[in-house]
Amino acid sequence: MKTALIWILLLLGCQGFAQQTATDNFKPSMKYGKPSEEELAMTTYAPDTSATAVVLYSKCEVRYDLLANNFRILYNYEVKIKVLKSEGASYADIRIPYYSNESNAVITLKESISQLDASAYNMEGGEMVRTKMKRDLVFTERINKQYMQLKFSIPAVREGTVFEYKYQLSSDLYYSINLWEAQRDIPVIFTQYDITIPEYFKFNLDMRGPHPMASKDETSSLTFLLSLPGGQTEMLSCNGRHMIFTGEHLPALRPDNYVWCANDYMSSVYFELRGVDFPGSFYRSFTHTWEEIDQMLLQDEDFGAMLKMRNPYRDEMASLSLDQLPDRQNRIAAIYTFLKQKISWNGQYGLYGNEVKKAVKNGTGSNADINFILMSMLRDAQIPCYPAVMSRKDRGILPYSYPSIQKLNTFIVGIADTDSTLVFLDGSVINGYMNTLPPVLMVNRARLISETAGGRWMNLSKLGKNQIRATVRAQIHPDGQITGDRNAVYMGQYAANLRRRYYAAKDSTEYINQLETEENIKVKKFETRELNVFSPRITEFLDFEKQATVNDDLIYVNPMIFLHVSKCPFIQTERQLPLEMPYTEHILQATMLTIPEGYAVEELPKPLNLKTEDGQDIVRYNISQSGNTINVTYTFIANKLLHLATEYPTVKMFWENVAEKNNELIVLKKQ
Repeated sequence: MKTALIWILLLLGCQGFAQQTATDNFKPSMKYGKPSEEELAMTTYAPDTSATAVVLYSKCEVRYDLLANNFRILYNYEVKIKVLKSEGASYADIRIPYYSNESNAVITLKESISQLDASAYNMEGGEMVRTKMKRDLVFTERINKQYMQLKFSIPAVREGTVFEYKYQLSSDLYYSINLWEAQRDIPVIFTQYDITIPEYFKFNLDMRGPHPMASKDETSSLTFLLSLPGGQTEMLSCNGRHMIFTGEHLPALRPDNYVWCANDYMSSVYFELRGVDFPGSFYRSFTHTWEEIDQMLLQDEDFGAMLKMRNPYRDEMASLSLDQLPDRQNRIAAIYTFLKQKISWNGQYGLYGNEVKKAVKNGTGSNADINFILMSMLRDAQIPCYPAVMSRKDRGILPYSYPSIQKLNTFIVGIADTDSTLVFLDGSVINGYMNTLPPVLMVNRARLISETAGGRWMNLSKLGKNQIRATVRAQIHPDGQITGDRNAVYMGQYAANLRRRYYAAKDSTEYINQLETEENIKVKKFETRELNVFSPRITEFLDFEKQATVNDDLIYVNPMIFLHVSKCPFIQTERQLPLEMPYTEHILQATMLTIPEGYAVEELPKPLNLKTEDGQDIVRYNISQSGNTINVTYTFIANKLLHLATEYPTVKMFWENVAEKNNELIVLKKQ
């Protein structure tokens, strides 16, 4: 039987290896309209068996064209997808955005979509059945003032279907080449980007992502038909830069916990216009420095002009009596508190202030609207302030290789707290404070713009102090009941999180009920200080009861009482993307436990002093007994915000040790 079992296991292993090898060597059919039998019969993708669908191939051919003596770009897209599970049918719902500025009355630059075709293929009764999409399933709608989108759903798509679609995007934006994204949130077996650029256009090329792609770069010959006066035409010949980028068996790039923007790690190709050099004319550079972008923003009527706007609350601010406040930080807090009584944040982020008047009138606006008003109020109070422009974390990092005004999407306010230090504040802050921003704005590259001193880079990723300092005093009773009190001070992000949770509850009773459930305690008394004021801290006092486990003459007690973590937050065995922690953390808790008379310590957890190799993350757990009192000091420090995917096993092991230590018990025995 053992011999037979071994042969069965070997056979299954060989079959699995054969399936894996077959999938790795699988070559999809590149003929549009002719899916292969192998594609139709495919039921799983061995490298990623969880995939609900897989891109068989995705191709894009990009060519320049000359129409009425104006250049345009033609993008020819072609995609074929295999649906592996019923959930994968949603990939047949296609959305294609394209540029169409509704307010563009003078400049007629636009994009359009044509030559759309789509079909689904299914096996029915041993025969392949093709279902072609009809035009009445295609719709257009406006996304915003600048963009429209074409949307359609390919019919007859279900588990087992192969579907394909193609279209041509014609763009008058010849100076801007669309980003090519090689990866998707499902695996891609084959993808290719084929582009030819006339020699007149000089582009910088930026290839990104961890997965290698084959590339070819060569010179080719191009011809265009040039229109002359009198209806004559002439052939225009030039050289072109012909590039082909090819990727095979690219894994899915799915959003994950502890990642702000997964697209930051996508394999992709980006082109940025460096300059234009037409025959018979001077070379025109389009490359900008960040200093030039500073000036572009300062000269913009919806940005620079707003930095000089009149304070709409100038007369009302007299009631704040700012000159009687002890320091500048108190004056800043008073101004911001007053402003938030006038205008609430509408949940939108922005860069420009074209809606400021509407925000004042309606009492609600974007963070940009509120920030421009805040700066006008600060200037009236003789407090220097500056905009700090950035890209939010969830919108992607600012590129290092080239300056780009298009990548900027919001700004916050840098305020001179003293002559040499700045504090930062944003109109979206509801539960935070100065230097306690929403984590999505705590970027490592924000550009502070000053009309007089120019621009400079600021790192806001470790802004402010995020800390909990707690003291717990408790008595253990013979029946296992624990009674005591906790005094905790929450700073920075911890204070903001507490306010957020408190305000999200229906009332204080609901909040306390949630606290009791989370901590497995009964709250007898609950008080806070500075919870409902604009402050960097909250002080919390509570009296509590908690039940330990009793078994005959033994009492099992967790000496932490209030756990930092009950389980490791990282459960994946491996990870494709880095870990991006939202902010730094510092927790310090001191616990003093009095054991009941007639009991002695049978088992005591061991101390722990653990830190990561770079020393940026630390946990210390010290426990000792003095008479009938057990003292525990717990310190947790996390200063590292970015852990590479290769560091994930070490990070996971560190947090597993932290969770294990948080769950260890004292054993008390009756004498």
